Amino acid sequence: MQISAVNFVLGAASIKQVPCEGIPQLAFLGRSNAGKSSLLNILFEKQIVKTSNTPGKTREINFFLVNDSYYFVDLPGVGYAKVGRSIRNDMANRIKNYVEKARDLKGIVYLLDIRHGGHQIDFETINGIKSAGIPLLLIASKSDKLNQSELIAAKKKIKENFCLQEYPLTISSKTRKGLPELWKEIDVLLTGAENV
Repeated sequence: MQISAVNFVLGAASIKQVPCEGIPQLAFLGRSNAGKSSLLNILFEKQIVKTSNTPGKTREINFFLVNDSYYFVDLPGVGYAKVGRSIRNDMANRIKNYVEKARDLKGIVYLLDIRHGGHQIDFETINGIKSAGIPLLLIASKSDKLNQSELIAAKKKIKENFCLQEYPLTISSKTRKGLPELWKEIDVLLTGAENV
């Protein structure tokens, strides 16, 4: 996919504000600080998504219209965030309602920090997505943080931990490694060319 235009449309605080225009939506999700916002900026090739060293800065469901044809949706991070419990619970409920009720959601790209192999919140969230019947693409982010032998071991661990048929796609927003392969998978999710 070649991006010719991307525009921020809205930050939805509830499912009632989610666009339902029949435009396909692809959501990006992951544990706080997995590199979700940085990845979106690389895909957009512009600094349009706010990034921070503080986990939990994304609290609304942010919609970006791509090529006037698709929405890329930046969901709040799951798990640890430096906010109060009530706000954290509200963010979790917002994600759950969106995943279960968004009619135009075509799939979810779930980012997992390759250095950690999966936290309990990752397992719980991914199981919830699968239970909802939403196509899921699990990708391992921050691959530039590991050397080659560490990378091989980490990919094997993630494959075993999440019972994947293949090794996860690994990406790096810093080096852009894995981005061409990611674009191919994104196209599959948006067009429904095959099951993911």
